[in-house]
Amino acid sequence: MVFTGSVFWSAVSGEGELRVEIEALDEHFVLPLAEDGGLTLDGPVGKTRVEVKSGAVFISDSDCRDKLCIAMGEISSTSAWVACLPNRVFVRLVAVTSEDAQSPGVDSVAF
Repeated sequence: MVFTGSVFWSAVSGEGELRVEIEALDEHFVLPLAEDGGLTLDGPVGKTRVEVKSGAVFISDSDCRDKLCIAMGEISSTSAWVACLPNRVFVRLVAVTSEDAQSPGVDSVAF
């Protein structure tokens, strides 16, 4: 629980361009929120489709049983997240400043 709180604090502490960060099993993906697109991820119970459209991100399809991840709807601010727990997919938005893009270092997912 402490880890989750620190991730959100780190994500909302900056101004700048928003990017989509997706964690799925042992993989980490980054997509620009400004460009429409998406990707399909494999998980323990099947596939989960994450889509970026018109400045928002959402889970459009998943092989999970209850489809709660789809019902969560779209997010467009750094204070929100969506997840498919059965497929172990976690999606959040992170604000990236020009300073963040230029300096390597510890990111918001490190603990």
